This record gives sequence, structure tokens and C-alpha cells, in this order.
Amino acid sequence: MSPRVERSSPPYMQVTDHYRSQIQDGLLAEGDRIPAVTAIAREWGIAHATAAKAVQQLQVEGLITTSPRGSFVAAQSARATSPLDRLMRARRTGSSAAADEHHIVMAAGLVAPPSYVADLLDLEPNAQVARREWVTLEGKTPRALTVTWYPASMADSVPTLVSAENSTVRELLAQLEAAVGPITRGRDFYHARGADRREANHLGLPVGGAILAGAWLLWSGRDDLIEYGETCLPPRSTVSYPYEIPAGIPDEEESND
Repeated sequence: MSPRVERSSPPYMQVTDHYRSQIQDGLLAEGDRIPAVTAIAREWGIAHATAAKAVQQLQVEGLITTSPRGSFVAAQSARATSPLDRLMRARRTGSSAAADEHHIVMAAGLVAPPSYVADLLDLEPNAQVARREWVTLEGKTPRALTVTWYPASMADSVPTLVSAENSTVRELLAQLEAAVGPITRGRDFYHARGADRREANHLGLPVGGAILAGAWLLWSGRDDLIEYGETCLPPRSTVSYPYEIPAGIPDEEESND
């Protein structure tokens, strides 16, 4: 079935989103050719100028290079995946991993949480959490060290949470949504700092080497916090994801109610 534009975002951006996802998921690899503007316009049923704008946006984002021979996927020396990337990829494909990614699970099980995690998950004293830790690799290159935390009760409906099998990382988000319903809200945090000894060891960096450290929170439609995660990325990693900006600004009288 040929793709068709929707009306939720500008047509050119929907085309850009499609090819960006193909590249980020690893379905289009470095050096693969992107269809010509004329072919994109015909396939999507859009104007030539709209298709050209979509290709130009991919070029601006550094995802493709263009020459007289055509447009090709650029080298992705430090692909990074945001929490939103992982969630949307899991919904598209059933797996949160790109085609050329694999994982090494370092630890998985029920543990006593640090106090800040217990506070975030609103746990009773002495309660346990399901904790998972894994390294994401692209080929043999470490791309991220990730730790996620969940209420221990969720392990009953999603046994994957406490499984140390490397393959279980890929389907985890899809299994969470199947158990608790769609994830409807999230919030991400990022800051740059030096790697501690554990992080440096997993990412192949010197202790104190620069990393981009991130954390996120995911809520279900019932407003239950179901996942808290932390990740750290090596240098030259780029995190990119879309977001919507609410239309208009409440007037001062409404905002003070």
C-alpha cells in the first residue's frame, strides 16, 4: 500500500518523519539511496516542491547527503535513541531496538530502590522495585548504558521485567503497554557531566570522560507512573525528537485562577 499524507502535521514533515524513522530504525543503512524527489512526489501523491522540501529537511538534519548521483543515507557515527524514539519504534515494529542494535543485560531483578526512586514511584517503606540494566551496542560499539525501574507489582503481569535474557529488552515497551494500556505522557531530562567508574567501564571511556546523562518518566492513561529510566550516552551522540507546542497563551486572569 502506498503511503498517504495525513493532516496532523505539514505534508513535507510527514514524509521527513517517515524516512527519519527508516534511518533511525536501521532499515535504511549508511550509503543506501533515498528515492528521487520525483519518485517521492509520485508515491506520496504530493507536489514536487513538497517532496523537495522533505528531502531538504533530511539533509539539514544530517541524515542524508545529496550529490548529482542522488541522495544517500549519511554516516551515523553516534546514533542515539531518545525515550520517545524507543516508544514510537516499539509501536511501529513491536521492538524498541533499531535493526542493527543489540543489548547485553547486565542485571535484572527485584531490589531495594534508592530513596529517590522510591519517592518517584510513591512506594511504601521497604518496598521493592523491578530494576533492569543493559548496554546497547551498534555492532561492537557501545551506544548507551540504561537502567530502568518499575513498581515490583508489574513483574507479575510483565515477567520480562526481571528476566536477564538479552533479547527481552527489545519487546519490553510493547509488553508494558499490553499490560497497563497505552503510555500517554512522558518527560525527559538531560545534562552533560563526567562518567563515573561504572559508566566509563561499560561505554569504553576514561573515568571522568564526557557523557550526556538522561532520565525520563512515563505515565499510563490512568496517570500511574510505570517507568523511570536513566541512560548515559558517549560523546558525539545526538538526541532528536519532535514535540507539539500548545496554541495560544492563557491570559493573566485565567492563569491566576
